Amino acid sequence: MKPLYIIILLLLFYSLVACSGTNGTTDTSNIYNKFENLTKEPAAEISHEGSWTIVSLSENGDRVYWFLAPEVEKVTPAMFKKTVHAGSKNKEETVIVSECEAPKQICDDLMKQFNSFSEKYK
Repeated sequence: MKPLYIIILLLLFYSLVACSGTNGTTDTSNIYNKFENLTKEPAAEISHEGSWTIVSLSENGDRVYWFLAPEVEKVTPAMFKKTVHAGSKNKEETVIVSECEAPKQICDDLMKQFNSFSEKYK
């Protein structure tokens, strides 16, 4: 009986640990914390487009834009990083990286919004 009791307690413990990691509030959002740190950079240029916040920085001669998506369902679900590399022979290369904490459909919708207005950031 005692081993069964221990197994049940361990399962309950692991369930609690797993659930505690899914808190999607803005205050504990990993994305929000990363973005807040970016805004504290001395060279950061901060702008807004609609309900999106954009931080522009220069890294190693490249232009880098960080886009924080608007809050959806009281979470800050997504951040997009657009790096414009100054390539050789006046050819630019653009790399986009995204991080999203929301459900897939919300992330897909935010990616569409991002794609529609981010082209002017070069």
